Amino acid sequence: MPWMLLLIFGGMGPSLVGITMMLLTYDQAQRRDYWRRCFSVRRIRLLWWLVIFLIFPAIFGVSIAVDQALGGPMPGLTQLKTLMENPLMWPLAAFLGFMSGPWSEEFGWRGYALEPMIKRFGILPGTIGLGVIWAVWHLPLYFMTDGWHAQMGFKLAGFWTFILFNVALSMIMTWVYYKTDRSILSGMLLHFAVNFTAQLVSPYSDRVEILRVIPMLVIGLIGWLLINRRSHTQGQLTIE
Repeated sequence: MPWMLLLIFGGMGPSLVGITMMLLTYDQAQRRDYWRRCFSVRRIRLLWWLVIFLIFPAIFGVSIAVDQALGGPMPGLTQLKTLMENPLMWPLAAFLGFMSGPWSEEFGWRGYALEPMIKRFGILPGTIGLGVIWAVWHLPLYFMTDGWHAQMGFKLAGFWTFILFNVALSMIMTWVYYKTDRSILSGMLLHFAVNFTAQLVSPYSDRVEILRVIPMLVIGLIGWLLINRRSHTQGQLTIE
């Protein structure tokens, strides 16, 4: 303090700006639809709840297994061990994980920015563009010496891998977004799932940081192909 206030408000920037732009540019019906898509759980069918919460533990599990087969170390699992020793801390840890990132960003990224980007550039270019913007927006964190981003730095398994990671995650989010009837909540939950999984597993090796991006890119491309095929067979996706 007081500089922590700048970090908090900066971290909330995407959601604050997204909600502000929504209020300034949407009509009343569009605003109602926006809030429904932010909070309605009915849009997410059981299959997609499973995808949201299991896909990233599976990706990390595969990446860690490959890394160990190549002689890598076992991840530290520091936070997971702490929570296992103190089970009452799980709700607080999950709440803080949801507020830091998913809640503070996704009202803007998936809530407001995604559809205009797709409408202007197309599904894949728009999603990739948003992923790059999302990654570069984190750049100041790489100069804050006490944080994870600064510790990773500008090596390959640092900022540059982080850009690819955000692009891959954006692709997966866009796929799930359309499969859940344009649910903004699905983006928040995916954002939470990947962040929380990484926190539970960390610290882990640079090779795991790189390896986890590969299946994410593959899954994202498969999702784009499925969306693209559906848009051709059933008509163009409706983007308001």
